[in-house]
Amino acid sequence: MTQLTDLKPRVWKSVTEKDLIDKLIIEKFSKESGIIRSDDNSRPRGKFISKKPNGLYVLKLDSNITFQNEISSIYTTKEKQLEINFKIVQVKDDLLLIDPIEVQIAEQERRSPRIVDLLGKVTGGNFLITKENLEENKIFGVSSLVLIQDIHKRLLHNFPNSKIILASQTALSDEVETTFRNKKPIFIKDTSKMTSFDSSEIYNIKEDYEEEMILEDKIAEFKSKKISSFVIYPIIIPFGPNRPFAFLSLENDIGPIPDSILELYKEVESTFMARIMDSNTYTVDVKQNVINASLHGVALEINDPRIRNAITVKPVLTLDLNFKMQAPIRIALEVRYIFNAGEYDIVGCEIVGFSGDPEGLRKYKSYLEFIQTI
Repeated sequence: MTQLTDLKPRVWKSVTEKDLIDKLIIEKFSKESGIIRSDDNSRPRGKFISKKPNGLYVLKLDSNITFQNEISSIYTTKEKQLEINFKIVQVKDDLLLIDPIEVQIAEQERRSPRIVDLLGKVTGGNFLITKENLEENKIFGVSSLVLIQDIHKRLLHNFPNSKIILASQTALSDEVETTFRNKKPIFIKDTSKMTSFDSSEIYNIKEDYEEEMILEDKIAEFKSKKISSFVIYPIIIPFGPNRPFAFLSLENDIGPIPDSILELYKEVESTFMARIMDSNTYTVDVKQNVINASLHGVALEINDPRIRNAITVKPVLTLDLNFKMQAPIRIALEVRYIFNAGEYDIVGCEIVGFSGDPEGLRKYKSYLEFIQTI
């Protein structure tokens, strides 16, 4: 029994009009094969080869398939994922007579084309994964607080008013809750106008104030507190329950806070996270198949039980991608969906970084180009 766990669900548009279904089959499915979802956990491909006068279609299969239900689907992924749900009318050898029911179209376009048929050409190895039996009390307890306080004291010695506050030990203001909810810092340069630091990495809370029609009230509030500029920087531990851990905070009563505070807070966060990662991860030295890849993501066939269990604890992976005849490249991934296929999982991931190599993206692009030539 297959099961899909979508960690970043797609938004789908459903098409049921017969004429539109026929048009999509001709435009998107008749020129090349699609992948059929089957009950025996294989990944057979099928191609539309003809349409009958009664509106039924004939699919030619590249392998034998076991169907336990009369409803199945075939999908293809180019700019967008398209999936046709169909009723099975007849199976004869490598031919399938079907009645299309609907076409589902993913609203989100793919950012780059997918390169398929990579089995035997690309593998993943040296997986850095999360420990399964995390000690939550230690992760969110005193030892982690002492660790981040020590890092903060060492790096912020030029900002004596900077604070590190444990989220569980204080009532959270609206601004602090906003930083945790959006997982972005707030940096207001001038509270008299609620001018935010201009960066996509900073959450502009002024827009919230305006939407809630409380901007003037907030300006008056900060004026009464004699706060001319402030920064709130959330610290979210990437293990265990998804809850706030601590936040860094700095307020000025006269003039703006220097922009350099952001880099210092980032360094506090990255140093702290590196220590936490060292204590709560381990390496699994196994090879796992890469099914397909694009400039922005990869799909892996995971059969190692340690990795399968770990991504249910924390859906992130760091691993070596091994392209045939190329040096390994270290890559960081976030899991977007898990398709359980019995003895293995198909794990779709988004690329979020290349570890320790400023040339990582350039190398990865060249590897993708190379692998299509062999």
